[in-house]
Amino acid sequence: MNTTTAKSLQPGDIVAVRHGLKGRQEGLVVGSRSDYAGRQIIEVQLENEVYHAWQPQVTLVRRMVSYPGTPNRVKKIERRIYW
Repeated sequence: MNTTTAKSLQPGDIVAVRHGLKGRQEGLVVGSRSDYAGRQIIEVQLENEVYHAWQPQVTLVRRMVSYPGTPNRVKKIERRIYW
């Protein structure tokens, strides 16, 4: 996980926020805005609500997905010709 600036967070990103008594929760960024003090407010869709968090409380979640696939297949053909 990396802490990022608000400028790099875009709608559709998965982020983690600290949500009061519920602790750390992950959600989907649905928007952002600036408040009267100039802080960047991120709107995060959690399970049952849209939570408004300001930037230092939001952490971008990065996941790597790998599929167990076939390894690099190398075919070796060996021919022996007897005369």
